[in-house]
Amino acid sequence: MFLFDVANALVVRLVLLVHALLVIWLAESVTHNSTYWLLAIAIVGMVIEAAVTIGKNRAQEWKWFCPCFLSYLCSTIPGIWVLELNRMEALSDNKDSNNATSIRAQALDDIQGIHFPIEMETNTWVMITEQLFLYLIILARWILPRGEISRDELSQLLFVFIGIAGDISELFALFEERKVLESPNIMYAILCIWTFSLVQFTFVLTSTHNPIKSSAGPTFTAGNEELVQDEAPGQRSFLAEMFQTEVWSICVNFLFQDGPFLAIRLYIMVGMKLLTYSIIFFTAKNALLTMLLFYRVIVVCCERKRKVASVSEMSPDDSKHSLQMVEEPPSPKGEEVYAGEVA
Repeated sequence: MFLFDVANALVVRLVLLVHALLVIWLAESVTHNSTYWLLAIAIVGMVIEAAVTIGKNRAQEWKWFCPCFLSYLCSTIPGIWVLELNRMEALSDNKDSNNATSIRAQALDDIQGIHFPIEMETNTWVMITEQLFLYLIILARWILPRGEISRDELSQLLFVFIGIAGDISELFALFEERKVLESPNIMYAILCIWTFSLVQFTFVLTSTHNPIKSSAGPTFTAGNEELVQDEAPGQRSFLAEMFQTEVWSICVNFLFQDGPFLAIRLYIMVGMKLLTYSIIFFTAKNALLTMLLFYRVIVVCCERKRKVASVSEMSPDDSKHSLQMVEEPPSPKGEEVYAGEVA
């Protein structure tokens, strides 16, 4: 089993490394600037991360954070920035000249005399690279060893990643607007927000902290959660409450995605007075998602408070009975007696 996990971890990291090199190669081919190969230095971080994870954590991924994706982002994002800025400059020039056919086919530069007969428009290269970038993250998370998270948490995480990837892809629709292309500050702001939103992929958003049974006090069940009897609600820290529920993942989603996305779209609508169907639709979508996130936080906090209050109000006899129900399984002898009586 260990060798199988090591093989999965190495194969996934090798595929991510190849894609990072492809992005750098494409950036060098589009700009014809060989200095961009220096971006490959960041790949050293992927190699170091792989050695640490396989050696120290026995190829298993970490519970709360995925350093594999962090090193992958650091290796790939600079190249995508170069491609996007070059594409924006080309689109801006085309709109200035009112010539939509001036974007020529682009082939990858030869490496060590090896020719690759693949030619596509620069826009097509960039879009394929970015979409492949998001799909590889989802597939890599699926194939990587699960570590401490359960299969249920992993399946939920994959669906969360698909939703995040779809929302992130929609952000680049802003680059189709002429006013956006004419404002370098807005272009850099969009790229910064896009980069910031990708950090979500490094977190295991479906992971929660289950309180460990303490020897100082018995543990009881309230719904699907475990609560410690001797630990009063006021004694638990705010961070402990967050990580025992899904509140922390909701906060991450708002801070890294819906909040910044809503802010930049509102600025374009109000500050730049740019109103189009796509901008209005996606702004309304982000606003609705933000309201639903806050509503979900209130529901989770109220439900958690209710469960804690129900456990703290239990009488000692009820507490002892609940403890026996949780910790004492039926004895085999009792089952045999009951079977004999039935017979």
